[in-house]
Amino acid sequence: MIKKCVHIGVMVLVLTGLLFGISNSALAQEKVTLRTIGGPDPHGYEAAEDNLFEKVSPWIKVERTTVPYGREQRLKLIASFRSARPYDMYIIDCVEVSEYANAGWALDVTERVTPEMKEGILPFAADGMMYQGRWYGLPWISEWKSFVYNARMLKEAGFTGPPKTWDEFVEQSKRLQAAGIVERYATAWSWAQKECLICDSVAIMASFGGQFFDEDLNPVFNSQAGAEALQWMIDSMYKHKISDQASLTFTESDVDALMEGGKIAFELRWGLPLVILNDPKASKVVDECKIGLFPAKTLATYPGYTVSGPMGWSIALDSPHKNEAWEYVEFRAGFVGAKRNAIKYGVFPGWISLYEDPSVTDAIPGLDVMLESGKQVVNRPRVPWYYKFSDALQLELHKAMTRAKSPENALDDAVTETLKIKREAE
Repeated sequence: MIKKCVHIGVMVLVLTGLLFGISNSALAQEKVTLRTIGGPDPHGYEAAEDNLFEKVSPWIKVERTTVPYGREQRLKLIASFRSARPYDMYIIDCVEVSEYANAGWALDVTERVTPEMKEGILPFAADGMMYQGRWYGLPWISEWKSFVYNARMLKEAGFTGPPKTWDEFVEQSKRLQAAGIVERYATAWSWAQKECLICDSVAIMASFGGQFFDEDLNPVFNSQAGAEALQWMIDSMYKHKISDQASLTFTESDVDALMEGGKIAFELRWGLPLVILNDPKASKVVDECKIGLFPAKTLATYPGYTVSGPMGWSIALDSPHKNEAWEYVEFRAGFVGAKRNAIKYGVFPGWISLYEDPSVTDAIPGLDVMLESGKQVVNRPRVPWYYKFSDALQLELHKAMTRAKSPENALDDAVTETLKIKREAE
């Protein structure tokens, strides 16, 4: 009887071990599925990156939801944050960091960001992913608007270089127009009542010495510098007549098309301007354009500031797969990924040393001047209620730019509305 019991016990142990082994083996073969969301991928860039990541990390599968461009992506992402299963990782705009951090939607990754990372990332790009001294993602596309000019046109008008001040900008523009070198206007802007208007106004206001908020997030853009900057924007259309008044309906793509068509001599442009401008399939001004530093109010304050639009990869606070999501974020936005993306896809890298890497600099024309310009960069205001503020400011800026209000009254009213938005959010 004892032998029989022992025999049965041994068999139980053997079977248990076999089952345990099978269970472990099955678990080892199970893949972790990471969920993310993004816009259209016409060139297959995102799909290629996801596939490459899955080859490097075969135990992880990336499931991507694709939505149209616009705010639909943001709405779906926020809805997922409030659900039982949020998207694990997502692209975050610098203006969203404070909102997502305050709402408890973004994971604090400060402890995951190594000292080497902190030293190697461009300051403005790092700043775009931080809120109250904490990191909520890694910079991915670390672009800013470059000041682009048609060097051939300027030379034809008798100028040896681009303008350094806004007064010089007006002078050069008037001569270009008087000589018939440009079609009608020397420049155009993306001043439609949309987010693009905020981007340009941030840059121009900073170049006049203004700022949007103080350290306590109180609006201060109705300062003298703010009013001067807005007045210059208005005067460029109605007084000096150097900016196309249709700028009030233009977004970035409209302005880019005018520059590519050789119709204007100056523009502010995101990304890697000379890549498209030197492409004969897309441009009529191949090898004519150059990148300059942003004009300032005076020579003493030259170069002026431009505006950045850094975006990064962030992780949902409630993601069940935080470690695996961080693997993906590092793969896409870490040093190696940034170099791969810069060379292969022309994505602006956020790593300082990559701007000195010959394999990167050879692939991106005009990068030396762009990097110099990148030292004078400001971010759009980072407040938790950014989109409400942006909509309110767009409205008042347009009232001033259509001359329905004075610049001072428009900015004062925008400050009043911003304070109301801030109070309601607190």
